[in-house]
This record gives sequence, structure tokens and C-alpha cells, in this order.
Amino acid sequence: MGSALTSSGQTGAATAAAGLLECRNRNVGNLLLAERAVPYITILAALLGFRREHELEPLHEFLYNAVRAGLGDDAYSADAFNQDLRQLLLWNLISDRLEKERLRGYRDTRRRKFRYRLTDEAAAFLLWLEARRRDDLDPGDTDTRDLLSELIGTLRETSRLFHKTGADTLDYETARGVFYRLTRMGALTDSVSQTLGDFNIRLLGFAASRYDAPTARAILAELERFLKHFLNRIHTLRTEITPEISKLRQGRLSARWQACLTRMEEESRATSHLMRTRLPHPEQTLASLAAFYAGEGTLEKLCARVNTAGLLVWRKLYTHLRELERRSHRLEDLRARAAEIARLPPATVPAAFLRSLLAPARLIGDMHFWDENEKALPPQPRWERHRLREECPLWLDTKARDGRAPAQSLEEARLQAFDTWLRGRGLVPPEGGTLRVSQGAFAAFEDFPRLLELGRSGLLGRGARLAKLGLALDPTDAPVRVEAERHTLAFRDLLLHPAPLSNLKSEI
Repeated sequence: MGSALTSSGQTGAATAAAGLLECRNRNVGNLLLAERAVPYITILAALLGFRREHELEPLHEFLYNAVRAGLGDDAYSADAFNQDLRQLLLWNLISDRLEKERLRGYRDTRRRKFRYRLTDEAAAFLLWLEARRRDDLDPGDTDTRDLLSELIGTLRETSRLFHKTGADTLDYETARGVFYRLTRMGALTDSVSQTLGDFNIRLLGFAASRYDAPTARAILAELERFLKHFLNRIHTLRTEITPEISKLRQGRLSARWQACLTRMEEESRATSHLMRTRLPHPEQTLASLAAFYAGEGTLEKLCARVNTAGLLVWRKLYTHLRELERRSHRLEDLRARAAEIARLPPATVPAAFLRSLLAPARLIGDMHFWDENEKALPPQPRWERHRLREECPLWLDTKARDGRAPAQSLEEARLQAFDTWLRGRGLVPPEGGTLRVSQGAFAAFEDFPRLLELGRSGLLGRGARLAKLGLALDPTDAPVRVEAERHTLAFRDLLLHPAPLSNLKSEI
């Protein structure tokens, strides 16, 4: 069961990963690994700049001038620019189009007649690079409390829109505003989850690092002040969010939610080629929000993780700070003692101090007297005077021998019992003939294990065990069923016959 669950989980993860790679241009990764990554990114950034100025397809010479200005290199030739463009075209990161108005004839092969356009995959990659660069230069963390405050305002504004109009008089503008706020609620909730997760990771990073004493004191002060206000404020805002979500989930507003959804679906169908609209389901979205902000929901679990990580950081930094202070005090004591000894006269020897300093390295545990002149007696071996020699008791009683019968091994006894069973069930073939095992007389369930023993003794090990009884066994393809005491055993029938002399001689 456990392996099946593990394999199903791995299959689900593989399916999710395949979905992430679907419809994506994997050549985007080549931009970071290529030797000419800087010119490639410069060309794409220039195209993105033209796109922001509402010039989707700049001409060849305009793009070349923008790239040269971006690189700040006058040695960047037109041939190198054409090679970089050709590589980007092969990676499908840009597309080109022929400008027919600039053609002078059917033999015109100049590059100046082309227009270039940035693909959506390359544009998204450039936006990601710009966002990462902004985080490097000007890092700014979004405060979870601000996100929750905005969520409260969005919930209350949605309630006001519903109370301002009815289900019959609800127009498209109101429905669009309601669904925008509904989508905004989901986006704010995702941001809250991501922000708390990033904050938890940052706290764990503090716990895994090493700091000096001033930095540790500063982090401890910030942690004690920030977490106290941070978590308390989040708890207060969560208690305000939960009733607002419950108001929007009331049954009397179901007709208005349905009217909003109908208006938005009509507008989406009317502008399906121009607007790409995603309509979240109101009931499912509100249910997920209610589960996230519930008393024991996801928000509380995330805050508990942050609190645990904060306590871990505080405990480790506090212990590290105490250790640094202890080491600092010990060094100060050693420096003070060294300065005190240095102020002594040159002929003075602090014998008592040196003796106490080196005393822990000397083991004082010998009970015999000794000094510099007299040595102590060496330890004597132990003499056990009153110990008596005892014999080891025999736990197994001696088995009485029967002088009339020779000794018999366990295997011989088993073979004798097995031979008795064969004769009792009529499984002894006639001289020179054969006998089917299924023709035996079976009366109890205990006969079935004996049948299995018969097959094991006659088929395994070339039938050596059964040959000791003068019998041999051959398998057949005929399926048979044997019944005994309302039990049935199904197997392929076996043929019993006397063992050849060669087998008997080999056993002897």
C-alpha cells in the first residue's frame, strides 16, 4: 500500500512538471548560458523598449541603433548584429516580417527591409530578469498586514456594491467590478501565503548563520519587537476578515452572484478574440478564502510556523550571545592576570599560582604515599582466596537408550512416517506399473500437506528423497481436484512408479 501511494505521488509530481513545461520555449534557458548572452539580452531589451512605446515591430536599422546605444560599443558591427539576430530567430525568441514597402526589386536582399517582433516567452523572461534586478538593487518586502488590510477593504467594498443594486437591475459595470474584486481577493491571499512563507525561510536562515555579539543583540531586539506586533496584528485582522467573508457567502446573495456571473459570461463570449478573461467561480473562491482565514486554517498554520521559527532564532541567538559574552569575560580575566604577573619583580616566581594553574593536568587518585624521593608500591594482582571451582550444570537430561532397536535419525523417522502414509492412502504402485496420485483414498484435510510433501520429495532435487523409498514421480498436464472433509485441492496430476535402479544406487 505504501509503495503504491509513493508511486502515485511520484506520477502526480511528474504530471505536474510536464504541465509546467508544456507550451514553453525551452530555448529561453540558452540566454543565460550562451557566450554572447549580453548582446542577446540587449537586443531583446531593445525590442521590449520599443514594445513599451507601442512600436511592436521596429525596423532593422532602428533596432541596430538602439542595440549599439545599449551596449555602448561603437565596435559592434552590423555583421555581428545580423549573426545575433539569426541565432535569436533560430531559438524562436523573436520573429521577423518582410516590409514590402521598402523593397526595390525582386533581387533586393538587404536586411534593412525586415521588421522584428518580440515573442511572449522572451518578453516574460525579460520581465522576470527586470524584477530580479529590482530586488537586488532595491529590495522591498511586502508587509502581510498591509495585504490583509487591503483585503478587508476589498471585501467591504464588494458588500457595498451588492447592497447598492439588486439582482434584476445589476448591470455589466457592477458585475465587472465585483469580479475584479473577487479576483483581487484571491491574488491578495496568494500574496499573503507567499509573504509569510518567505518570511519563515528568512528566519530559518538567521538560525543557520553565525553573528558577532553586536549583530546578535540587534537581531534579538528587532525580533522581540517585530514578532510581538506582527503576529498580534495579523490575528486581529483575521478576526475582521472572517465575518466579511461570511456575509458574502449568505444565501440571500446567491442570486446576485449568479447574475454577475451571467453578465460576465455574456461579455466574455462577445469579446472572446479581444479579451482573455478568466472568471473565477464565486462559491469555490469564497469557500477557499473561508478555509484559508478560518480559526484553524492555513493563515493560522503559517503564523504558527513563523512563531516557531522566531523562537528558534531567538533561542539560538540568545545562546550564541551568552557564549560570546562568556568567552569575552574569560579573555578579560586572563589578560588581567597576565598583566598582574608582568608587574611582579623579575626574580619572583609565582609558584602557588603555577601549581594551581597546572593542577587539573595531574591526576591525584593514588592511595599510596609517594613523593620525589620515595616511590609508591605498584598495584598487586587480585588474589581470589575463597573462590570455589564449580562444574557447569547440564541442562539437557541424558536420553535413555533402547538396546533392542538401533538409533534412528529424524530424517529416517520422517521417511518411515511418510511411507506409512503412502501405503495407508493406496499410493504404492504395482510392480513395474504406474499409479496416478489423484486415485489415492484421501479422507482428511491433513492429507493435503502430505500431497505437497510428495510433490516436493519427488520433483525437487531430482527426486532423491522419494527414491529412498524406492519410488519416483513424473508430472503430467492433466488438471485434477482432490476433495476431503469439504476441502478441495487442485493440481496437475502426478504419476507414481518404481524408481530406476540407477537412482537407487546413487542414493545408496
